[in-house]
Amino acid sequence: MGKKRILWMDIAKAAGILMVLLVHTGRSFGPVSFFGGMFYMPIFFVLAGMTFHYRPEETFGAFVRKKAKRLLLPYFGYNLFLFLFFFVKNDLLAGRVGAQSLFPLLGILYSRNCLFPMEASSNVYFMQILNAPTWFLTCMFVSYLLLWLLMRTAKGSWKKALSLNFVLLLLAVLLHYLCPVLLPWSLDCALYAVSFLLFGMWLSREDAAERLYRRPWGILLAAAVFAGLSWVNGSVNMSVADYGRSMLLYLPVGGLGSLLVMELSLFLEKHTGLLAKACGFLGRHTLPVLCLHLFVYSLLGMALGLLGL
Repeated sequence: MGKKRILWMDIAKAAGILMVLLVHTGRSFGPVSFFGGMFYMPIFFVLAGMTFHYRPEETFGAFVRKKAKRLLLPYFGYNLFLFLFFFVKNDLLAGRVGAQSLFPLLGILYSRNCLFPMEASSNVYFMQILNAPTWFLTCMFVSYLLLWLLMRTAKGSWKKALSLNFVLLLLAVLLHYLCPVLLPWSLDCALYAVSFLLFGMWLSREDAAERLYRRPWGILLAAAVFAGLSWVNGSVNMSVADYGRSMLLYLPVGGLGSLLVMELSLFLEKHTGLLAKACGFLGRHTLPVLCLHLFVYSLLGMALGLLGL
């Protein structure tokens, strides 16, 4: 696929980030929230897998530097901005600078919303400066590195990598059920997310999304299976290691949901013109939207409060 932008893929990213925006309003939108919550994180991993290219001549160090520039520089840049803003607003101007003022820095370094799963009776919440969504950037970074190492071990063979991925998936399941804490940089989640990356690689190699688009009955069947499995599995939240009733069941749920969004994106690209271009523009700028939308929500809330709305 090279470096050329593919409009329908950008539209699919836009669909994912729009669901993030809806879910993070704190309101329920019924079936939209429920079914959207099934794909709004997996789709970014699946799309990343579709554009991933393993190059045997590329060293691990070079690959790490490339992904760090793409993911870690924005991560620390946006988080530093948020830390300084709230440090000045809540501590410096209020004259109460102390050790607790630096606690958000620990959250930035740990890069996880909380220390324990959400259902824990007592928890430690790290990312309290409206930066919780940025966990995704470090998780994606770790996932990319795991995928590269997987492909190097498999000597570039996608089929061998798929077989070896069983080890990563098994480790993810064991950590989920045996490790009492959520690991830094979402290592436990990254081990799991490699499966979505590999699914994206398969979709790209087989042109599966485009081929399915030409088979409406196949789309209807995929939609029916997705809806049924989603209902069985229940709501999920990958950021805090909540995969619903089954981690293994959520793999086809997240994969099918992502694929269905791609089918919708292909339809929009072919039939909606200006709307497709607008969605594509949003899809090309998901990173700043992901990192700053809670901050913008907060500013809007304060503005509406001042207006008495």
